[in-house]
Amino acid sequence: MKIKSLLILVCLFLILPLQVKGQHKLPNTNYTALIKNSKSLTGALETAEELMIADPQNFGEFQIVFCGKSIHEITEANIMDPILKRIGSKPIKVIACGFSLNKFKVDRTKIPQEITTVENGILHQFQLLKKGYLNLDL
Repeated sequence: MKIKSLLILVCLFLILPLQVKGQHKLPNTNYTALIKNSKSLTGALETAEELMIADPQNFGEFQIVFCGKSIHEITEANIMDPILKRIGSKPIKVIACGFSLNKFKVDRTKIPQEITTVENGILHQFQLLKKGYLNLDL
């Protein structure tokens, strides 16, 4: 009888750590992508949607940083309206690079309100990487 009780007790002690580990939630995974045109923006959006489907419990957010000479495309309603509608309330953000906006003389009043502007898009992405965001090259 004592052996049986001891064996049951040992089994409980071996199984208990496994149950505790199974209850820990993994931290959310955040992503970023640096893009240079609206076609890459569409690709980044599709990638974000697939990542959300693949792991909905651990998906954090996806920040798409738009830099370069095609930055003017963010002011074109025929390009951005379908993209912004598709993003909707998903945890996906489009970030515009202020340096690119200035260099290519983009009228900031025409930028949709859903798009955030930062002074330096590349620096913003480096800061995200330092915070543990995963970078996707597109």
